[in-house]
Amino acid sequence: MTAGLRSTAQPGKRYFLGFILPVGAILLLIAFLNTWVNPLWVATTPWSSHSFDEYKPLHKALRTGKAGLARSFEWDGVMLGSSRVDIGFDPTLPEWSGRRVANLALRGGTLCEHEAMLRFAAERNRLEFAVLGVDLADLTSPNNITPGTGFEESPLATSGDRLEREIRYISGVSTFVDTVKCLNYFREKRPGAYTPQGQWVRLLDKRPMRKVLQFESFKWADHFAAQRRKSIEVNPKKIEALRGILRLCREKNIHLYLCIPPNHAAYLSAMRLNGDPDPAFRVDRSHILAVLAEEQAAHPGTQVDLWDFNDFHPLNCEPLPAPTEQHTYFWADGTHALPPLGHIMLARMLGWPVPDARGADYGVKLTPGDLEARLRQIDGGYPRYQAEHADDFGWVREHLRDFEKR
Repeated sequence: MTAGLRSTAQPGKRYFLGFILPVGAILLLIAFLNTWVNPLWVATTPWSSHSFDEYKPLHKALRTGKAGLARSFEWDGVMLGSSRVDIGFDPTLPEWSGRRVANLALRGGTLCEHEAMLRFAAERNRLEFAVLGVDLADLTSPNNITPGTGFEESPLATSGDRLEREIRYISGVSTFVDTVKCLNYFREKRPGAYTPQGQWVRLLDKRPMRKVLQFESFKWADHFAAQRRKSIEVNPKKIEALRGILRLCREKNIHLYLCIPPNHAAYLSAMRLNGDPDPAFRVDRSHILAVLAEEQAAHPGTQVDLWDFNDFHPLNCEPLPAPTEQHTYFWADGTHALPPLGHIMLARMLGWPVPDARGADYGVKLTPGDLEARLRQIDGGYPRYQAEHADDFGWVREHLRDFEKR
């Protein structure tokens, strides 16, 4: 009887081994490929190859990829913000003088996400400085974490099963899909959207700038103006996130450079034409300044300057290009300055020589005592833009609602 049972068990065992061994071998192969290619920087191992650094598809899972970048290397400084920083701020400029800088900005990122990213990076690096761009309208936006961006699947998330996420980064099918994408980029010698330092420099919108304004920038201007007409109350979680960033920088002795990134005058005009209730963003600016003043009063040894680049300065009023041209020298579209303007911003904030004489007076260092004068300056810039760039302003007004025709 025992012999009969044994003979019945043997084929079952052979079947089990014949099934599980090939499956195990496939999983090991996937894990090896995922860690060798390391497509999102989160599966770094001693055998990870740097041959793929320029070809990683970070744009497919940006929160995961930027967090992976933060923990894969030793950084001296980081740059944080939305796509404005993602595109505009170059971490490889010679003025960094050998300091290792990562651009950890996130498309559609919010202050809550910037705090999470800074905390994540500061826990793994001895950061000397951080540059943070705070978008106007973020403080009054109800979105703390933008839905559908992959934040909860990234190492930045504090909820969920952390071990499960780490296993997925190594042997998950989604990671393997990114591995195959990276291998294809490498085979075709087609670099990915992001540099190994995290800046978005490729795969930008290839449409002419006027088309992007018509069907993207003006759509967002309409969205934000409508949202703000309902309420321009400040989101308490955004204020707490800003306080958290200041506190973390103070505790970790990280020098924080804080700025309000610019918009092109065409976009600023669209916000006003759409009836924004606070077109000079008094609410946003006053609350940022109040938090900074509160921090300095509680900790007199700390000083964080706020640089404000969002106005009708001539560089933000750069004439719109011809209908078929992709972008201007300084602007990709209505909300995204290109690296030449980002270089000027960084120079102004960090005290470098300004690389273009036209930017010698670009931006102002904003204080509570200067706020009223600053708002008058911004309001006065609007009619000046209409007069000095009448053709561009007329084009904005004519095409403001084109996105509704699609």
